[in-house]
Amino acid sequence: MRSKKTPVGVALAAGIVAVAIAAFVAGPAATSPKLGMGTATTAKCGLGTGKKATGKPILLEGIFTLVPGIDFTTIGKLAQAYFNCVNDNGGINGQRIVYKLYTEQLKPDQIAALAKKIIEQDHAVGVVGNTSLLDCPVNHKYYESKGAYLIIAGVPGECFGTPNIAAVNMGPRYSNMGAADAMIKLGHVKGTLVVSSPSAGGIAAYANGGPCLVAKAAGLKCISDAEDLPLSDTNATILKLVQEAGDGGGVIMDYTAETATALLQAAGQQGVVDKVVWGQSTPVANEATAKVGSANGFDGKIYIGQEFNNLATGKPDETLMEQLSHKIGLPAQAFGQMGYLVGKFVTNALLSVKGPITFKSYNAAAVALKNQKTDILCKPWYFWKLKNHLPNNTLPTATYKNGKVVINRPCAPVPAVDPLVLQARAAEKKFHLNTG
Repeated sequence: MRSKKTPVGVALAAGIVAVAIAAFVAGPAATSPKLGMGTATTAKCGLGTGKKATGKPILLEGIFTLVPGIDFTTIGKLAQAYFNCVNDNGGINGQRIVYKLYTEQLKPDQIAALAKKIIEQDHAVGVVGNTSLLDCPVNHKYYESKGAYLIIAGVPGECFGTPNIAAVNMGPRYSNMGAADAMIKLGHVKGTLVVSSPSAGGIAAYANGGPCLVAKAAGLKCISDAEDLPLSDTNATILKLVQEAGDGGGVIMDYTAETATALLQAAGQQGVVDKVVWGQSTPVANEATAKVGSANGFDGKIYIGQEFNNLATGKPDETLMEQLSHKIGLPAQAFGQMGYLVGKFVTNALLSVKGPITFKSYNAAAVALKNQKTDILCKPWYFWKLKNHLPNNTLPTATYKNGKVVINRPCAPVPAVDPLVLQARAAEKKFHLNTG
């Protein structure tokens, strides 16, 4: 009986094919990079090594407003998710980041005590991510006295007009200015622009003042409205705003998603969507609110001053932000972008420290940041030693379409009708802060 021998070349080829098939079937789960290691479409968390940090902890802490109708803790949760991702990817040269969130209920004494606790009792290396209606006004002089430089998400004016605080966002005043500019130029508002913001913490006068400057520069009348939260009657509030604006006028609703969603529903139910041109500030740039807006007739009829580039761009930082959001059970949203950027820039500062990481060395590194690139922002971000800070002053505007947030005007500068905008752009040019 003749033996059957397979030629060596054929056997070798068959083996290679078998190995390739096995790798194809089993490989992706075994070889795909861990979250935060970075790929062609996702960014790295810090060092991106895929190895857990086990070294000495670096304590960071932040303060967030949490009251009925206003919840800023999402920003802190995303910053925390980013820091956890850094810890899973080598940490800060082996050291772990521990991030603790404190909440405040708009009580000045409580907020002042929290700042002192963080720095003097907890001995945190950095005060990080604060998003509060009162922290900047109450505590900015204290932070200056201690040499603390805060990377935060800002709300009131002191978060932008003081030397020791730099926000990753532009806050409601400048977000509203972007919305007003788009409403006037693209939506052709006529007559009157009404801007409605929460009354809490006296924020309305500041937040509404910017878009009123834009309106007046365009020859329009502007009405500043302040509402107590939670709203007792959303239908009555909507009808009042529409009546104040008049047919063809404009209404900007400067509220977080919890409140804005109810107002969108009320406008749809009252049949007043087509009576005015609508605008909103950044917090409603998320799919959950977009679905409500689309269901109530707002598709293409609203201009959102979106402080960041759009969601779901497929770009590295945006994609990683969405992955981190989903990992902790939150939908992708603008507040998530804020927390992600806080985490990214704070991490960059920590990694730039030469020698031991201390309160002094971290804060010196934070204020030295400039030309921080990210696909989430229209331009690079910076801190730098300046009298005031508005590093984010260019924004796209968005609208709703079929339950999605879509861009209706690409990155455009905030109108230069506000002194801080002019000062920021002069500093950028002088010190080459965001030239890439």
